[in-house]
This record gives sequence, structure tokens and C-alpha cells, in this order.
Amino acid sequence: MALLISLWTSRAVRSAYDIRPTSPLGLLMVAAMGGAITAAVTGFSAVMPPFLLFLAVAGCIWMSARHLSMPGVAWMTVDFLGIAIAWLWGCLFINELFLPWGVEALALFGLTITLAVSILGAMERIAREAIFTHDRWRLPFSAPTGQLLGTDQPKVSIQLPCYAEPPEVVKETMNRLAALEYQNFEVLVVDNNTKDEALWRPLEQHAEVLNRQMGREVFRFFHVSPLPGAKAGALNWLIDNNHMAEDTAIVAVIDADYYSEPDFLSRLVPFFDSPSVAYLQTPHDYRDFESSRYLSACYSEYMPNNKIDMLGVHEYGGAFTIGTMCLLRANVLREVGGWAEWCLTEDSEVSVRMRAAGFRGIYLGETFGRGLIPDTFDDYKKQRFRWTAGPVQQLRRHWRLFLPAPWARRMPGWTKMLEVLRCIAPIRTLTGLVIGLAGIASIAIANATGAGAKVDVPDIAWSLIPLALATTLVRTWHRYRIAGIMRVADMIRGEVARAALTWVVLVAGVAGLSNKPLAWRRTPKFGGTDSFAGALYSAFPETMLGLAASAAAFGMYLLKPIIGLEMTILACSSLGFLALRFFCAPYMAVLALRDAAPQTVLPAIPAPMKDKLPAARQAA
Repeated sequence: MALLISLWTSRAVRSAYDIRPTSPLGLLMVAAMGGAITAAVTGFSAVMPPFLLFLAVAGCIWMSARHLSMPGVAWMTVDFLGIAIAWLWGCLFINELFLPWGVEALALFGLTITLAVSILGAMERIAREAIFTHDRWRLPFSAPTGQLLGTDQPKVSIQLPCYAEPPEVVKETMNRLAALEYQNFEVLVVDNNTKDEALWRPLEQHAEVLNRQMGREVFRFFHVSPLPGAKAGALNWLIDNNHMAEDTAIVAVIDADYYSEPDFLSRLVPFFDSPSVAYLQTPHDYRDFESSRYLSACYSEYMPNNKIDMLGVHEYGGAFTIGTMCLLRANVLREVGGWAEWCLTEDSEVSVRMRAAGFRGIYLGETFGRGLIPDTFDDYKKQRFRWTAGPVQQLRRHWRLFLPAPWARRMPGWTKMLEVLRCIAPIRTLTGLVIGLAGIASIAIANATGAGAKVDVPDIAWSLIPLALATTLVRTWHRYRIAGIMRVADMIRGEVARAALTWVVLVAGVAGLSNKPLAWRRTPKFGGTDSFAGALYSAFPETMLGLAASAAAFGMYLLKPIIGLEMTILACSSLGFLALRFFCAPYMAVLALRDAAPQTVLPAIPAPMKDKLPAARQAA
């Protein structure tokens, strides 16, 4: 059923917010097809109870969740029923292994914890996969096409923090801002702690050039050193020292490498007509990656979250800011205390405090600006470390905000649950990994010591495994297509890039639990020199872990006479897959080195700029 529903969904959902009309008859036909295929294997009498249970649960969900499409109703049904039946089947399986009571109790406890985590994960998927399962939307998902005119335009202070960036790249970012189809704005370029005057002095001069071209003072440049707090410190410095215009109503934050579209402000500012909206975020998006296999892999890994998951989280009230191409209400930003200099993700952290203060945010899927992807795998890892450890820091600091009422203030939608699950995602992954490895080791030890019989895996499992794999492949393929990744080769590279980050995500999750301050790791995106040895060294921990997992798989193979053939296949497959995930890291490191572009700079382009973005990666 899961495989059939995945195929049905891939046909019904053509793009984000675009789903073909479906009816209960379609659900009944898919259920009948799944029942018929299963009955051919297990017999008609065996398939009737689960078939009727599926229809009963699907009917209840359809009547109570009118915002779901028919494929969405079917998927939610099979998701929750699958979790429940898998837990029951797992309990029976463990009971029939005749393990020592201590080992059996530990296994049942771990399985029950897995059940609870799986239910929470399914609830999170309701939000994150809303694009695939919903056909009705409560919140806005597109920006108006018009623009504000005359005196109706609120003042926007665009803040552009930078540190040791190539001047020509930042100058082009400034050129794009000068070409905005909006009148009432200022641009504050703040360079903090750059020691080389040759890097920041051209920006100061370019601000003056743009002001002369525009006929008024729009750009102001500040060089501040020393200044603690990294990016958050620079943004707070602008607020605390009253460098913003007195009538500033909205603050916009743009990274130094992001080239904005001309309608960035004209189409997004109208959302702030609603006094409950405190911030608006548009997706991270990227440019100049097409000619590099490494950069294309990174791009493919980024986009499903940016173009799918974040849209669903927004629909359920949990939208958060992600640092660039975002707008924030100035008075609310001051009210909640500005940017958190203690947090690695000061961008998403401030949105937590804004929601706790009773405001809400908006996330739109349309791209309004594109930046650069880190050129080396080490920088790619540093970026993901910050993105992962920061939310854990947020939860450790603000956990009281996420308590249920009346112990904490209400937040809109599913905000509390989604924020907590997002923050503990690396901890959940680590826990699942530890439980899985402990389970394999426990069964192997029990068999080796004679305390337990050899595992006899039910024959049906060998049918379920390829079905589960096929379902995962279909859903992954569809997910990439909806995110705009059309080539299968790019999809594979995206999965390789995601696997390559396995270790750094786990490490960052644990690091975020520490009460010690974590150094703010800047992510250079403008190239760098690296050697083959340096590339491999950046993936040294993953390489060692991959070798260890491979050795463990080989060890399990040597234990085949003791643990049995079926357990050997399962254990070796699991450990081999884990090793493959770790080995993706050195592959990505070497791929980044092989695809490294020559270090050139983009010549200055006069403002205003309204033509297309440069296609080549000469901006690096």
C-alpha cells in the first residue's frame, strides 16, 4: 500500500501547491489494488482484516481532516498503521527469540522508545510533507504581484553584514540592491573586524559611487573593529547605536554574496500590513553551481528542505528565519532584545522569541535572491555544524517557552512541537543509531554465548525489505522533482551529499547540548586553495568510521556459523550501509577538490542592474 500510494502521490502532485483533483473512489481503487496484490501472496482471508482496518482508519481521517487530499489521507493512514503494526510485530518477534529476560526487556524497551519517536516523527511529517498531502491551505503561499506606491511605502533598512569578503562580489550585491523597484529604503553595509583595508575600503568608495548615481544617500558604509558577536554582533551594533533611520519600520537582512531580485521589497513588504506578522523569510537559493558536480550535489541536497519542508512548517505556524533574504518588523526586533550573540543560529533564534511574544512569521517558496555555495567540503561541513548545533542551543536556552499551557505562553499552530522536534533531530538520529548498533551487538553476543537461539527472520520480511526500498526511492525521486531537481544524476549526488554530512550532524547535535559557548564558524563561500591531503583530512573522522563499520560488517560475516545466515545478511547490510554513508564524506571532499574553479573576480557592474544573473562562477 505504501508503494502504491507513493506512486499515486507522484502522479497527483505536480508541483508545490498544485495537486490534481482526486476522489474517495481513487482511494478505494488504490486500496483494492493493494489488497488484490497482497491476497495473491497471502490469501484472501488473511488480507481482509488489514484491508478493512485501512478503509476504516482512512474514512475517519478523511472526515476529520478536510484539508488533506485523497493521497494525503491514504498516506497518513498507511503511515500510522504501519508504525503501530510494526511495533506489534516487533514485540512478537523479540518474544519468539527466547532471549535472556534482561536482554529481552532491554529490546522491548528500546522498541517502545522507537514507537514513541516514530509517532512524533509521523506527526512532524504531517507538517513537513504538507506539499504532498494537502489540497487546502490556511496561510498565504505566494506574494502579490503589484508594488506599493508613493507615501504608502514603509521605510526599510537593508542591513548587509560582511567580513573579509572579496570586494567585487559585495559590490555586485550592492548593485542589485540599488536596482530595487522600491523607493523608501536604505542600505547599511557593516564590515566587522576585517583587518585588510584593501578588502573593505573599496566597499566604502562604492557606496559613495552608488549614492551619486541614485541622486540621494541610500548606502552607508561602516567599518567596525574590534567588534565581538560575529554577524549577530554587527547587526546589533547597527540597532544599538541608532544607525538605522528613525522611521525604519522593517529591517531586511541580506548576506554579502546574495544577489537580490528587483521586486524583493515591492512584493514582500505588503505582508506587514497585518500587525501580527513579525517576520517574513524567503528561501535560501544559489547560483553558479551548474558546471561543478560538487556544487550541484550540494545544491540538490539543499533544495528539498528549502522548497518543500519549510513550506509545510509555515502552513502549521512554525516558520522561522534563516538569516538572509528575510524581513523583520523593526519595533518587534527591538522589543525582543535584538539578535542573540550566544547562538550559532542567531537568525532562527530571534524568530523563536518573536513567536513567544505573540507574533507569527511567513515563509514563501518563491526565490527572491541567490547566493554562493561553499567551495570546499570542509566549509560545507562548518556551515552544517552551525545550522545543526544552533537549534540545539536554542532549545537548551528556551526550553521553558515550549512547555504546554499554562506553564508557557501559547504559540500559533504546531509551533512548539515542530520547534522541539527540529532542535532534537540530530539527537534522535544519534539515539536511533546507538539503539540499532546495540541491538545487533546484543543478538550477536547472545548467540555467541549460547544465551539465545539463532534468529529466524520470517520469510515475509524478505518481501518487505525490497518493497520498503522501492517506496523510499519513489518518494525521494518525487521529492527532488518537486524541489526543482529533475535529473536523476543530480538526485543521486544530493543523496550522497546528505549522507556525507552524517557525522558532522551527529557531532553538532551533541556539541549544542554543552553549556560552553561554541565558536562562531564562519562559512567562506568564495573559494580557497586545498590539496588532496587537505581534502582527505577534512573527511578523516568519517573515513575512520567508515573503515570501522566495514570491519564490523566483516566481523559479523565471520560470525555466520554462530548467528545464522539470515542475521548475518541483516547485520552486514546494515553495517555496510552505514559504512557507505561515512565514505560519502571523503568522496565529496575529493570531488570538491577536482571541481575547484580558478580564483577570478567579477568586474564591477554599474547600477542599476535589472538583467539576468551571471551564469558563470566568475563571481567567486
